[in-house]
Amino acid sequence: MAISVIMSVYNERPEQVQQAVDSILKQTYLPMEFVIVLDNPERSDLKELLMNYDNRVEMIKLVCNHQNLGLAASLNKAIELSNCELIARMDADDISATKRLEVELEALKTRGLDLISGNIAYLDEHGEVVGEKSAIPEAERLIQKILPYGSTIIHPTVLMRKTAVQQVGGYRLLPTAEDYDLWLRLLAGGFKIGSINQRVLHYRLRGNSMTSNAWQTYLVSRYIQQLYAERKRTGADSFGHDLPTLVEKINDARAQKTFNRGQKHFTLAMASLRQRKFGQTLAALVRAMVTSPDNCYYVINYLRLRTIWTINGHRYR
Repeated sequence: MAISVIMSVYNERPEQVQQAVDSILKQTYLPMEFVIVLDNPERSDLKELLMNYDNRVEMIKLVCNHQNLGLAASLNKAIELSNCELIARMDADDISATKRLEVELEALKTRGLDLISGNIAYLDEHGEVVGEKSAIPEAERLIQKILPYGSTIIHPTVLMRKTAVQQVGGYRLLPTAEDYDLWLRLLAGGFKIGSINQRVLHYRLRGNSMTSNAWQTYLVSRYIQQLYAERKRTGADSFGHDLPTLVEKINDARAQKTFNRGQKHFTLAMASLRQRKFGQTLAALVRAMVTSPDNCYYVINYLRLRTIWTINGHRYR
């Protein structure tokens, strides 16, 4: 089956982009095409690098945006330009394992999935491996239960069917978590989502990675979950109507400061849990929950997700 790899490039370092591109060109199962969108017209160094690839490598299709469109719009453009039924995501500063596409394609076909995610190892800014992500849910039915409470799908590892993505409208323009919104719309549309725990990609930790913008990620994710619940009830959602209110809350510096204070307690709780210090874990979770209603919702939502996985994890393996 033919695969199109899609990647948006914005402000990454040239050597990182080169590593990302080369990791796709070295796949044991080569894609039919590699659609790269340069979303930063001011980065002449990246344009020169990518044009060199475009001139040398037949599978590469380079598109240069005249102005910055953002990740979601750039990925939608790449999907529209792709000519294959299967779409593989790639980020411009990550590195795919050599057998990534081969392994993901085999799992997608064998299990009859519409989307599959793999697991990852972490790289620092210097390219050194600094850890591995813990196990993610693999089974379709378990992911169906967990996904409404939080995403376990790792965006730059995804291999998905183009027809499924187009049927639900592609990526939508959000301040963050555009991928989570897409996964939940695919889920509501009855498409099959699965994962494998094989580490198919080295994911580069950036200065703005993981928890540096937790407030925005929390608010947008909660908004996405509310849209999903609405879609399940009515068959559609009111996307866009509440975006001005959402943006206003994201910019509420006092609320963000309070939320971040609660997140510190939550982080301490997770550290205590890993050390099996259950009393300290409980105390830290309580302190997080009483910090603010948003922190309380965050902790309860996390506990729901963990409970579902703990109860059902072995059943659906």
